[in-house]
Amino acid sequence: MSVSFQELAGSPVEHYDLDGFRAERQFLIAWNDRDAFANEVLGIAVEHGGRTWAGYPGKSSVFAIRLRYEPFDPNSLDVQALPELTSGLNRYTDGFAKATVEYRTVNPRDRADGPENEAGTHLTYRMSFATIDQPITPRGWSWADNPAAVPDDLELVKTIPLTEHRLTWQQVVNPPWDAIRRLQGTVNATEFLGCPPGTLLFEGAEANKLFRSGFEAGASEFCWQIVYLFREKAIKQGSLAYGWNHAYRDDPPGWAELTAGSGPLYDLADFAPLFRSATA
Repeated sequence: MSVSFQELAGSPVEHYDLDGFRAERQFLIAWNDRDAFANEVLGIAVEHGGRTWAGYPGKSSVFAIRLRYEPFDPNSLDVQALPELTSGLNRYTDGFAKATVEYRTVNPRDRADGPENEAGTHLTYRMSFATIDQPITPRGWSWADNPAAVPDDLELVKTIPLTEHRLTWQQVVNPPWDAIRRLQGTVNATEFLGCPPGTLLFEGAEANKLFRSGFEAGASEFCWQIVYLFREKAIKQGSLAYGWNHAYRDDPPGWAELTAGSGPLYDLADFAPLFRSATA
């Protein structure tokens, strides 16, 4: 590092829990080196791909996520008058700052069978579920112990599980906005996250800024956290899984793919472009 520092006694403090590894380290730096030290710890967005978050020694999946400063010796304050709240700050020209750096586990990639993410970015995965009740016609059904057809007024309902797959792509400098817009509302053309073709619908994305140093002048630089939401509908019958383009029919009975002549109900697509940065 280019900024001189000294780690303080009592540092680090480490935590192990079900969310992974977390830690805090405290450093002593010159008060006037605060911005430069932030650049070293949190990274600079324009240099993304070469240097990003500072890692934790000995733990390849633990990174600095937050930095806090306070005067190390409040009595080293420069004597000055501050006539307005916006005219300046307390100065400690010859003093020191105590920097507290927080670290946590951020895996580069949670699922080995998931999409490839670019070097320097992080792709986390979460899953949840819901269900829908799908009414289906009784025509074509019969009792297992009686070959006679069931009554036409029998109410048949099939409960269909819906699995929500949430992929969070962090430290993205140039999100693929065009690909997000183009692929929203399509289903997977090939297996994705273990889901058979046609069973995974890309519902859309949420985008949040992650600020990255550049604190000394003007607006801070930032990269993005992109949260992708995919919803899986796999209607399992026999050895097959029917998806978003299928509906139940009674003649002949079973699940069949819908088409309007020009194409299916949902277009098929390759989701890989969602995880490639746009050209700057």
